[in-house]
Parts: sequence; structure tokens; C-alpha cells
Amino acid sequence: MTGRQRVLDVVIVGAGAVGACLSHALTVRGFEVGVVDAQTGDEGASTRTSALSRASLQHLSDLGLWPLEDVEPAALHALQILDRSGRGRLRFDSADLGEEDLGAIVNHGLLEAALRKKARALAGAWVQERGEGVVITDSGVEVVTKGGRRIRARLLIAADGAQSVIREQLGVPVLQYRYGQTAVCADIRLGNAHEGVAWQRFLANGPCALLPLPDAHRASLIWSAADQEALRLRTLSDADFARALQDAFGDHLGPLHVEGERAYFPLVASHARHYTGPRFALVGDAAHRVHPLAGQGVNLGLADAHTLIRTLQSARSRSTDPGSRRVLRAYERERKAENLAMLVATDLLNRAFRTDRAWARAILSAGLNVTDTLPLLKTFFMGAAGATTPRLTHDAP
Repeated sequence: MTGRQRVLDVVIVGAGAVGACLSHALTVRGFEVGVVDAQTGDEGASTRTSALSRASLQHLSDLGLWPLEDVEPAALHALQILDRSGRGRLRFDSADLGEEDLGAIVNHGLLEAALRKKARALAGAWVQERGEGVVITDSGVEVVTKGGRRIRARLLIAADGAQSVIREQLGVPVLQYRYGQTAVCADIRLGNAHEGVAWQRFLANGPCALLPLPDAHRASLIWSAADQEALRLRTLSDADFARALQDAFGDHLGPLHVEGERAYFPLVASHARHYTGPRFALVGDAAHRVHPLAGQGVNLGLADAHTLIRTLQSARSRSTDPGSRRVLRAYERERKAENLAMLVATDLLNRAFRTDRAWARAILSAGLNVTDTLPLLKTFFMGAAGATTPRLTHDAP
């Protein structure tokens, strides 16, 4: 491809789950799409997992991206929440919605690799380099790669992650907050079968979650430990780490044993001051990051993709410039409100359950128990977490 010889409709920088999803969907809908992504596509399984809500699975299915080859999902039938005392309990069950499940747990590395493979098979242009520069004019945008290649388009979508180089080049301010916590991730062998139930226990220094994997006796650990505690956990052998986890989590799933490597990720919340500007839009982690306690990170990103696809599809049907500020503002208005609400909600939950005030812990414990007895309220919360969603239509180009 010689980027100087043609102007694409859209250039997407970053082909993780969100960028690849956008590339595939827009290409199918008749947009001429180019992708700039440094990944080789050979990445395999990772220590991270993603909890895909029913809404996300429906979005992917509507786009012809679910089920995915090489991605084995574990059905999520229920979520069991415990406070640190163990007396406060709340259970969300798919049976309450009359559904088979609440979503699925998948390996994040395999999910990204499969989506990238599907997108690359259709994309009009694919440049396997890092995007490092941006030039915006009234009529279009030009992305400059690390190797000096130049790709021109009418619209730029930045999907290059939390440390987005493109966002920085565009000069978009970002609000960031460090939680003072580190996510500890590992695969755990369970003494008891998980039966498709995800467990989350709120501890003194952060939530600890075990998410079901396809093997009924294996789960993915996401333990949001205080930074100092995470440093201590790093020094432990697998056997000692398993004992520390057992002490923190309890014996709800029987004896726990570590399988494979442990990974550690600092937890940071971030939010771009604006998602769009002349000729550009930010999506996924380039626009926002939230605490992982609700498992909504990838779901918010896929919801960004869903809304942006619908917005651009509508503009195309009216023969409107996809890079116009008026078109892109519609996407920003819809997504910013939901993403900010989730950021605030997860931050408040994380802070609330870490409190040392006995009276506050008693109120939270009672709140969990009361909510557990109110089916309508539980259904509302499950719907807010993506249990239901409108379908994404496909208008032929």
C-alpha cells in the first residue's frame, strides 16, 4: 500500500479487541478501512481473562464475530458476592432473568488474537507498525508510522490502549487516579467444581475474584491487593501464595492451588477529557479505564465500538462526512455518560468496602443481604451490567 495514493474512509490505530471489532464491522458495512497495529498476531493465551456480558456477546454475534475459533468460553451462570466478614452476601443468577447465563469468561489474549485475525482478513489496508504521529487538516487526517509510512483517511479512530500514543499526539488531556492497588492475576486449581459461578469477596485492601474457566476445577484469579501487599505476595512461593489466597478468600471452593505464572498490573482509573475532535475519535482504554472489580473494562470498550459503528453507519446513510465534528459528538455524548457512571460506581464500591469503620461495614453487609431479597432490584443491577441490549442492525452499503 502507498498511503499517499489514496484516502481511506477510516484509519484505526490499534487492533486489540475494540480496534479489531471496529475494523471488521466497518469493512463489512462498506467503509474502506486501514489499520495500523504493531502486534504480530501470533500472541497466545495470557494470564488475563475478560468477562463478556450478554450485551457484549450479542454485539459480537450481530457483527459475525461470535463464536470465535480458538476461543473457548466458560459460561457464567451466577455471581456470588461476599463482604469481608462473610455475613453479607448477594447472588446474581441468570435464572432470575430467565436466561441460560449472564455472559462468558474468556482468555483475553486468545480473544484479541482471534478478533485480530478476523479483522485482518477483511481490512483494505493493514500496516504492521506502531503509529507515532498525526497530522489533521480540514479535509482529513494523516497517521505517520514508526517506519515513516503515511496513511491518509477522513477519520482517525484511536484504539491503541491506555498508554495511547495517538491520544497524546492529539493533545487530549487525561484525568488519572492511582488506586494504590495492584491486580494479581493467575490460574487457580480448585478443590470444588465452580459450576459456572464467579465469586468475589471484598477484603480490607481490595476485592478478590475467582472467575470460572472452561475446566470445571479451574478459575482465573483477579486479586486487587494493596501495593505493599502485592509486593509481599510477589516474594512468596506458589505454595505460600496459595495459602495466603486461601486465608483471604476462604474455603468456598475447596483447597486452592496456583497453576502457571502469576502476573501483576498496577490499577489506574483514567478518563479522557473529551473522546472526539476534528477528524478523530477515542475508543476503549484510550478513552477510559475503570477498576476491574465489576469486570466491565472490555464491555465498555465493545459498547464504544457498538455506538461508533451505529453512528458512522447512520452518517453514511445520509451521505455525511464521517469525520465531521457533528457526527462524532453524537458518539461522545452517548458513551461519555455511561463510562463516567461506571468509573464513579466502581470507584465508590472499591472505597466503600475497604473502609475500616465498623458501622459502615455493617451497613454495607446489611445492604448486600437486603438487595439479595429483592428480585426486581437485582434484575435492575443485572440489566445495568449488560444482561440485555438492543440489536445492532446491518444496513447494506
